[in-house]
Amino acid sequence: MKGVLGAMSLERFRRTRMVILNASSTAYQAARAMADNHIGAVLVSDQRGIAGIVTDRDLALAVLGSDLHPKTTRLRDVMSEEIAVCEMGAGVEQAAELMREHGVRRIPLVEEGRPVGLVTFDDLVVNKSVSPETLREIVAAQLEVEAPQKPAGMLHPSAGRSAQSRARALMRAKARAESSYGRMLNAVAEAAGLERDPAERALLIVSCMLCRRLAPNEAQDLIAQLPTLLQGRLDQCADGPDRAVSTKAIEDELTRSLGLASQRAGEVLQQICKAIAESVSTGQIEDIRGQLPQDMEDLFQP
Repeated sequence: MKGVLGAMSLERFRRTRMVILNASSTAYQAARAMADNHIGAVLVSDQRGIAGIVTDRDLALAVLGSDLHPKTTRLRDVMSEEIAVCEMGAGVEQAAELMREHGVRRIPLVEEGRPVGLVTFDDLVVNKSVSPETLREIVAAQLEVEAPQKPAGMLHPSAGRSAQSRARALMRAKARAESSYGRMLNAVAEAAGLERDPAERALLIVSCMLCRRLAPNEAQDLIAQLPTLLQGRLDQCADGPDRAVSTKAIEDELTRSLGLASQRAGEVLQQICKAIAESVSTGQIEDIRGQLPQDMEDLFQP
């Protein structure tokens, strides 16, 4: 790449502490993490490792710009998934090339697949790691990214944001919400060995009764981290704490509503609780366990 001032190590950008949120965390949690740590982006992880990145710009445009609620919008629905990463053993010039190639300002640094640092466009400017020509190329690449009112390769929009572009944004948000709910429902159906409709009924029964066992504020916090299409169906369930709700009570309701044998109902309950635990933050699960009796606390064993 032209304009690079020699090969420089990325070691200076190694971080002893990385801000990484779960894909099921909310946009609000990401905003708080950015504010608390004075940063402009957070990495997002799932079971496979780095799943994406969310920036302050993403929160402004994808969440506020699409009228999404920050406390109910999951990072998996707004994050950039095609994330460019760079090996820590590479040089600054490779990181700068990735910024230019992908039109981004931040490149996570990894070591054996594990995030260990982050290099930003601002770092390159402050450290004078690359030439002014290279910096101009990176900025130009970012400005040339296509947008609803700006064709690819143009530096400025051709017109103001239209009703049509807004409708497209809302359609994308709806599609993301349906995909998020669908993933959770499919996971329940597959793990519990149920068809989609019974799996959906079972998910609603367990989620609602669990919320009713919690104090209203804790139930609302849990609901806010579940898929958007599930949240509206649980709002009426945050009226607890109902201490009549127990593991047996939920199993009995599953048996009655789905015609399951008692042992089978217990297996379905365990799989649904597992799906819920995988959809919300670890801290939220610990808060839930703290309000549950022993028999229900065991459903969410770490």
